[in-house]
Amino acid sequence: MNMSTFGKRRVVHFVVTGAAALGFLIAPALFTVTAPPATAQPCYNGVLPWGPFVPSCTLPGPTAPRVRGSAPDANAIIACRNHPGCLSWYVNGGP
Repeated sequence: MNMSTFGKRRVVHFVVTGAAALGFLIAPALFTVTAPPATAQPCYNGVLPWGPFVPSCTLPGPTAPRVRGSAPDANAIIACRNHPGCLSWYVNGGP
């Protein structure tokens, strides 16, 4: 066996293996899709427990200024569920 042929095969094998490895590393970068820029909503998606004043995107909240002692909205009723004193604090005081 000729040593020059053995050395050339080794180099060719090394180059082909390196090119394949480099292809596996670069290929995902070529096919990635950029995400659209994130935009913040002025509300919370859902209901936050203990947070009756946090505006909800899914439930209608108060549309007019809230009057002390008036009926609570759906967001406050759900947010204050199983929290003693939360609903009375929302109706009679709070921010």
